[in-house]
Amino acid sequence: MKPVFANTFNVTSNKGKAEVALSFAHIYTEHNFSMKQGTLTDVSAQVADEVASVLITKDGVVALARLLNKVCSDWGIDVTE
Repeated sequence: MKPVFANTFNVTSNKGKAEVALSFAHIYTEHNFSMKQGTLTDVSAQVADEVASVLITKDGVVALARLLNKVCSDWGIDVTE
């Protein structure tokens, strides 16, 4: 089985609702090679495969923010800069 990992994420918030959606994706470049009249041509395109999507409530967002702030603090990073 091919391992699946995300190398990018997106955060979407609904102002009318107390929910936040986190979407994780793996973005890569796909190459398609073709041979035409003795010339090899590479037609590449960026592909985004969705890995996961998570819907978090307001309480979950607060807990996640606290956890991330603690991790950054442990690493000596000031997130207010």
